[in-house]
Amino acid sequence: MSLERQVIEAAIKASGGAEQPAEHVESLLAKLHYLEKIGRYGQLLKGIAKSNDKSNFLALLLEVTFAYQFELAGFPLDYEAKQIAEQTSSIDFKMTLPSGEAVYFELRLLQQDRKTAEDIAKQLAASTVYQVMKDGADEQAEIFRAQSTLLSKVESGGKPIKFLSIEKGTFNIVVLCVSDLLLGTVDQHDCMLATYGDSEVPKHYRREIFGLFQEPKPAYPKHIQAAAARFKHFRATVHAVLFLFRTDDDGALDYSLRQVLVWNRSLISTEAAKCVCEAVYKSVPQFA
Repeated sequence: MSLERQVIEAAIKASGGAEQPAEHVESLLAKLHYLEKIGRYGQLLKGIAKSNDKSNFLALLLEVTFAYQFELAGFPLDYEAKQIAEQTSSIDFKMTLPSGEAVYFELRLLQQDRKTAEDIAKQLAASTVYQVMKDGADEQAEIFRAQSTLLSKVESGGKPIKFLSIEKGTFNIVVLCVSDLLLGTVDQHDCMLATYGDSEVPKHYRREIFGLFQEPKPAYPKHIQAAAARFKHFRATVHAVLFLFRTDDDGALDYSLRQVLVWNRSLISTEAAKCVCEAVYKSVPQFA
């Protein structure tokens, strides 16, 4: 298909987006053309060109940016891959390392929660600024939302839907873009809260969170044991969570990604993860 400027502008408009600066559209087109020449992203490019839904457009834009940064760094990706032949739900990306090891990435864009988005929209309609505050309970709820989103990418109704293999040489990574979490103030401590809970962060960051990768202890109360049971499959199949952040000074269409990569210590050692870390760090710089 031909990815011309008018096609992308039409998709932006159909998806409910406002008119974007010409240079931002051109920058996005440059990324799309780069991926088009590679020849492995036809389905992704067709999807973004025909998008007519805001959430879908933004999610596809994240996939485009993710693929572009890996390809530019010299790490090719396969789009919509499967781990086993009978798998009904494909995984967004597969990266095959020079060693032959396979890294699977399943992406999700975590957008602003509806209530906050509505509050901001109302305030912007009345003025050019907004002021929305989050307290400790709100922050806890946002971390719970991030955890639920991560879980939903791996299982549905308690049944596995994505990562169906943990054989040697396979790495399963859930990727979550969290730039809109906590009104854009999310940091490394929030990433650790979601994955390893209160015990891994300083006291003033604690929000009574039990982490997705956290190992339960017999002394923990019933509600924590229940959380640990819900996270059991995730803990047994996901090697890492890759948290993504959009750079602050970029536009809505053309942005760069930064990352915080948190490994599941019970499933993989730091030594075994080195080859994956090298590829991820070269493709997506660490969030500072």
